Amino acid sequence: MMWNLRPNTKAFRFVGHLEAVTSVQFSPDGYLLASASEDRTARLWIPCIHGESTSLKGHTAPVRSVNFSNDSQFLVTASNDKSVKVWSIYSQHLLYSLSQHTHWVRCAK
Repeated sequence: MMWNLRPNTKAFRFVGHLEAVTSVQFSPDGYLLASASEDRTARLWIPCIHGESTSLKGHTAPVRSVNFSNDSQFLVTASNDKSVKVWSIYSQHLLYSLSQHTHWVRCAK
């Protein structure tokens, strides 16, 4: 759910995740919104058109954190599967998987 805190403005609900959302982050350029979920996915949204761009699948446990790079070109996700993954925003593909953590990862920046 996206809220505009000005009076009398409607909220918009993004539909897509199958389980609870655990993290959201706007890209520094303001064009995209990323969300993480217990459904083991991260999703990219285009808020200005109220639409979903893509679902990033690769984690095997709930995703706890999403964060964009300063140039809005990459997204990093952290998960209970003990991994951190780096995704290309342009190609929407996985670039790196850092999986040597010994416990679940709560946050990555």
